[in-house]
Amino acid sequence: MVGKLLIFEGPDGVGKSSIVHELKQRLPRDSSEFLSFPGRDDGTLGKAIYRIHHAPEEFGIAGMSPLAKQALHVAAHIDVIETRIRPWIVAGKNVVLDRFWWSTLVYGSVSGGDQTALKQLVAAEETVWGDIKPAAAFLVDRDSPIDREGEDLTGWQRLREEYAQLAAVESGKYSVVKISNMGSLPDAVDSTVASISKALAS
Repeated sequence: MVGKLLIFEGPDGVGKSSIVHELKQRLPRDSSEFLSFPGRDDGTLGKAIYRIHHAPEEFGIAGMSPLAKQALHVAAHIDVIETRIRPWIVAGKNVVLDRFWWSTLVYGSVSGGDQTALKQLVAAEETVWGDIKPAAAFLVDRDSPIDREGEDLTGWQRLREEYAQLAAVESGKYSVVKISNMGSLPDAVDSTVASISKALAS
């Protein structure tokens, strides 16, 4: 039996990674793999691109266009799909991803990247995904980010709106579940676990 793909998305600050971390304690370890897409493990393309994104000066890079930045991420996505995610799923493991290609479109769009080119980048990545579709996509949502009081949240709200619009489109292709993280973390995790159980049983 092949494994299933579960993805978590949402703008930075909604508590997405905290929920995924808690799920590691709740889901069977022998049949589950967790990955921060595309990954930050030493010796991987994902780790190198993470460093280029967050510390470009280390590589003598003064700046990158929004589209070029997302193209790098897609390259790392493709690498980890082929080298880790697909083999895990074929082996029967359920894979939990902290981020998906949704971030390519949302962050790329909000930062000014060309819409047509971004969609073409995602189309190339989807070709590599092939027949692997999410069993469930979880959009974690809050009305404001955690620990950012006093900041201008205009850009963050744009990200939130873009994610909501994309989730509505993708809900016609596979299960999309909105997880409200406005209350306690345990409540959000409990709600997520219930939805995961349903997705894995289907």
